[in-house]
Amino acid sequence: MRVLSELPDRLLHSRRHADARARLGRLHRVRRLLVVCTGNLCRSPYLAAVLKRKLAGVEVSSAGLLGRELMVPANAIAAAASRGIDLTDFRSQALVPAAARAADLIVVMEPGHAAHLVSYFGVARSRIILAGDLDPKGGLPRAIEDPWQRSSKTFESCFDRLNRCATTVAQLLAPASFFSAPQVDFANHPSTAAPQNAVVPNTAS
Repeated sequence: MRVLSELPDRLLHSRRHADARARLGRLHRVRRLLVVCTGNLCRSPYLAAVLKRKLAGVEVSSAGLLGRELMVPANAIAAAASRGIDLTDFRSQALVPAAARAADLIVVMEPGHAAHLVSYFGVARSRIILAGDLDPKGGLPRAIEDPWQRSSKTFESCFDRLNRCATTVAQLLAPASFFSAPQVDFANHPSTAAPQNAVVPNTAS
């Protein structure tokens, strides 16, 4: 039954991935990027840590819809460490309205997260994108599977997928974030200025 329920997502992935890339490509000067998952214990802290390394000049943070001040589970710490990411000192944070309002772009793990942000935090769908749509690899469910209390293998698979998602974001946002970094002066090189086109996004449902 699960395979059948996920079939539409698998069939629509190519189109959704192309749409996600197009949306990111149209974004101009993302200064604050927020990554959201359920508990801010596994998926969002890892993806945020990877994006912090890839996006110069962008303030990257993470939060969860539930809980706060909890440690990352041991399996997550081990899987992250094998990829050069240290989550030992990370503590989960609950999403607050101010953080949701301040973010230029919010990356979520599941369609339900997007719906929650719209319904309870008043976030415009135009500022939300699903991480699964950023994964160039097809044949997978749209939602990024929550590895909480699962095996080490599940964490490895989840983080591998999040790495692919981060690469897509970096490919499309890194040049703009680099040019918008305040410490770099490109005044004498107008040909390198970031594009001025506005965002024309689709929904993330």
